[in-house]
Amino acid sequence: MLWPTNTDATDDLLNTTMMKSRFIKVAVCALLMAIVSVSCSTVAFTGRNRLLMFSDSQITSLSDQSYAELMTTAKKSLNTANAEMVRNVGMRLTSALQKYCVATGQTSAIQGLSWDYQLVQGKDVNAFCMPNGKIVFYDGMMQYANTPDLVAVVMGHEIAHAIARHGNERMSQQAVVNMAGSVASQIIGAKTSANARQLFDTAFGIGSEYGIMLPFSRKHELEADEIGLIIMAIAGYDVDQAPVLWERMSAGSSSTVPEVLSTHPSNATRIHKIKEFLPKAKGYVGKY
Repeated sequence: MLWPTNTDATDDLLNTTMMKSRFIKVAVCALLMAIVSVSCSTVAFTGRNRLLMFSDSQITSLSDQSYAELMTTAKKSLNTANAEMVRNVGMRLTSALQKYCVATGQTSAIQGLSWDYQLVQGKDVNAFCMPNGKIVFYDGMMQYANTPDLVAVVMGHEIAHAIARHGNERMSQQAVVNMAGSVASQIIGAKTSANARQLFDTAFGIGSEYGIMLPFSRKHELEADEIGLIIMAIAGYDVDQAPVLWERMSAGSSSTVPEVLSTHPSNATRIHKIKEFLPKAKGYVGKY
């Protein structure tokens, strides 16, 4: 039997390392292809393809936790008239959305969503919808959205984020990024673990990286504008109030953050795109 020389052993080690490296690359590519093949779906109203790696039940569980934590510290608004307006607009929009989804056979878009509408104290000009359908407005938003039509602009946008599964998509995008960092097994195995919670937090702006996650966020914001206008139109609200709202907010904004470094489109971009979306939205008026 001939034993290998040191040179032979080194060559064998290099060959083995290269083979392992190739195997890992092939395995990761195969894993990603498998995920894409079983996890792709389309967004209601826009038809855009998306990648969702997490189940609705996982996202709902994480949303319920975060919403419960938020509402332990949030204080309900003292402005009962505004709070009532937020609730009424929300109920009208989601009721119209449900009728549309039933009529068109797209009930999967609202599956697992349990709507709720809260106005809380706070000067922030902000509103959001958790992926479980829990919608929160801040008092500060009401200085701009002070009519039912204007509230509907904001509310429709937030509802759109939920039915488009933007939170799930952004978590999935981050999971794919993490896979490239060799933590695929940990991410794929995450159910309601710390890994899944970290991804959930990242999807809502914690730890996002410029040039990776933020461009998707801007895409989601514009898509939510488009879908929100359609939901408004189905519910019978005046979609022409959408650019009015953003013009008012633009006039009152002091933000100087460049769009490329922002998670949101600039006001000018948003107003321009909303005006482009209006004809499509108006095509839904009175149909459902």
